[in-house]
Amino acid sequence: MNSDQKENSKYPKSTWFVVVNEFCERFTYFGLKTVLILYLTRILQFNGDESTIIYHSFIFLACFISLPCAILGDSYWGKFKTIICLSFFYVLGCLLLTGGSIADMFSLDVQKIFALLGLFFLSVGTGGVKPCIFAFGGDQFQLPQQEKHLQLFATMFTLAIYTGSLISTCLMPELRHSIHCFGKDSCFPLAFGVLTIMMLTALVILVSGKNMYVKKKPENNILTRTFSCIFYALRTKITSAAPCETHWLDNAKGKFTESEISDTRSILDVICVFTACPIFWSLYEQPGSRWTLQATLMNGHVDFLNWTIKPDQIQMLVPLFGIIVLVLFDNVLHPMFVVIGIRKPLQKLTFCGVLAVIAFVFAALLQFKIVGNTTEIPSGQGRIYIYNGFDCNVFVQSKSLHVQHQIGPLGMFNVSHTVVSQNISGDVAVVGITIGFETKCSFVPENYEFNTTLTIIEGKEISYHLTRLNPNIIALNRVGIHDSIVREKFGNPTLRILIDHTFDFNDNITLTNVDHNSFTSYSLLSFRGMNFNAINIGKYNVFYNGIMLPTPTMDIIPATFYTITLQRNGDKMDVRLFTKDEGNYIHILWQLPQYLCMSIADVIFMATIIKFAFTEAPISAKSILATINLLTGALGNLLVITISTMSFKNQAHEFLLYAGLMLADTFLLGYFSVVYKNKNSNTSEDMTQNENKIDETSVSD
Repeated sequence: MNSDQKENSKYPKSTWFVVVNEFCERFTYFGLKTVLILYLTRILQFNGDESTIIYHSFIFLACFISLPCAILGDSYWGKFKTIICLSFFYVLGCLLLTGGSIADMFSLDVQKIFALLGLFFLSVGTGGVKPCIFAFGGDQFQLPQQEKHLQLFATMFTLAIYTGSLISTCLMPELRHSIHCFGKDSCFPLAFGVLTIMMLTALVILVSGKNMYVKKKPENNILTRTFSCIFYALRTKITSAAPCETHWLDNAKGKFTESEISDTRSILDVICVFTACPIFWSLYEQPGSRWTLQATLMNGHVDFLNWTIKPDQIQMLVPLFGIIVLVLFDNVLHPMFVVIGIRKPLQKLTFCGVLAVIAFVFAALLQFKIVGNTTEIPSGQGRIYIYNGFDCNVFVQSKSLHVQHQIGPLGMFNVSHTVVSQNISGDVAVVGITIGFETKCSFVPENYEFNTTLTIIEGKEISYHLTRLNPNIIALNRVGIHDSIVREKFGNPTLRILIDHTFDFNDNITLTNVDHNSFTSYSLLSFRGMNFNAINIGKYNVFYNGIMLPTPTMDIIPATFYTITLQRNGDKMDVRLFTKDEGNYIHILWQLPQYLCMSIADVIFMATIIKFAFTEAPISAKSILATINLLTGALGNLLVITISTMSFKNQAHEFLLYAGLMLADTFLLGYFSVVYKNKNSNTSEDMTQNENKIDETSVSD
């Protein structure tokens, strides 16, 4: 061999710096996405919709900024300089996020500003690295002489992505949950700190190989030239007295070459197919947001391992299933597709759309199961609840309600009534009721009773609390205007407390989680009021001045309305818990079907769409279409942001909306699979196994 041949036979050692950099960067990115939604909800106290909007805005900006960063890397700074400069933004974002999670001395609003500013810089950083890093690694090879080496690099690059994401999605939830710091039952600063160190490591490793890299000079901006051709053709068609009668792009002849016009036409044909991608990407990103919020309502304990799967840890199924699908794709899935007649790329995309629809139907059914059934009030009727605030029997009589009932100590009684009477005013009825007390009730004279009225509203539930307003007055006190009969959107349990005049805000009464790993505690007096307030699921005991009361442990489950009554008689304190419209606390592994369907769809869709864009694009425009493909991801996240601002009262209905949108999009993909004519049909159908891996790598990055 001569010296050039020997050089070509060597694998470029510089690419190992790129592979390790990618492992560390993807570890950081996926680790951040894994724990982000819980940090926003549990620490920064954004609600579910606000957290979802912030989460997807972060991804939207990262995808959107890939376009100018790709132009910057290809046409101005060069890939290496772009990656290094934008990585500093990446590190700065990690530092701000970590610092904000530590800064308890600041107000919550200041911590939110730190977090949002950190996420902005993180978006800029990952958006700058994403479109350049694989291409920069590919620049280290001399093609076509080192094509086999490039294929090996692609395999290692893919492995770095999936390995980094799998480890981080498994490890980060353990770090933020299993370790306590700064007086909290979680340690997000530790999780964010590890991610910061990993990103610093990624930057240091890439810089350390700077003298070994092949750094290609920036080339002319083909993207600018392409858009100029489009706008010039449109302007000529509109303003010309005799526009071209063939394809409208032919109006650009004279200023642009035949080759540029032909390439632009091919680009627009592929972009037309890309219009069906944003809806799929909107579903693809939701395991990190909506599905994680769903998982917070589920039981993750694995008995035989004595270990609990964290709500955000279930996301590790995405890279895990992704690796399995990649291993099985060529030898199992691809032959299976051929057998059932799925051969064209767009047919595979249609199949992925069907899987995505199934995944979100599963998610909706699971949400319905968690929420359970809601007690319905018959048409024309209203319902009342009467809570006995005393530790003795009371008697309720009402001719209008046709009831004569005894309510036990600290008990509850409910009755429905048709809203028709002489006292009716619209859909409201007022009925009389007599309250009597047994002789055991020492606080009232013997045979004491009083008369009062109840208001009944059609279609509503109204609660009344029999209690002392002061030491001398007993009243049947109405609790608010009417009860909430609409569950919290995401299925969280809600709680209210009913107490009498003997309690004040100086009483230290708390509802404390019995899990030794949890510091969750609620001051019951903070729930003093008329409305139900959200509470975390778990098992709780009641403490008074640090001493646990001898009451049964309260098992708080999802999507359930809870009412606690407290009554104090001298040194004795009685606590009673009432439930209404109970939900279901089911195991988190019931999410497996939706994750499996979505993960299979993800991997096949990613590999196929980048393969389609690569084979259908002109040689000069392959990087353009790869960048535009990233922009479809930005549009998908923008769709999630838009839908999250809509007033869905049940998360299951939102999942069904996504399933419906994806179903319509699947029909569109099916239409494209019929009418689209492949430009390079031979190439597109017969790519080798290694080429598939290269394509998969490009889009996964």
